[in-house]
Amino acid sequence: MIIPIDLENMEASLTAANESLTSWNAPIDEQTKYKVAFICEEIITNLARHANFEERKPDVSLTYVFAAPDTLQLYFKDNSKYFNLLEFPDPDLSSNLDDTETGGLGIFLTKKYAKTLQSNYENGYNILKVVL
Repeated sequence: MIIPIDLENMEASLTAANESLTSWNAPIDEQTKYKVAFICEEIITNLARHANFEERKPDVSLTYVFAAPDTLQLYFKDNSKYFNLLEFPDPDLSSNLDDTETGGLGIFLTKKYAKTLQSNYENGYNILKVVL
């Protein structure tokens, strides 16, 4: 199932992403549904706030694939400038949270929630594969 993402209307896009997963009667538990919602919000919010589309109209989509009864794959595809989430440094969690720089915690948690992550850049598109 491919879900177009409108970065101008993130709330509607996030609602559509969550509703399409539940409308499928997907065989996933509540913890996985939470992870999907968290990861979708993190990736889509980061695209809206930080992605450099270099004056191109944003073309963003999310695809769900059930690879096995207990394996859900999410594919985020966007036409922004190359960005590899796996190369983004993890935040320093060793110090007091009040003293740390903001940013990066959501990507860190996305990395932790996923069984595997894979990032590619093909034909002008970033493709992030998240396996849960």
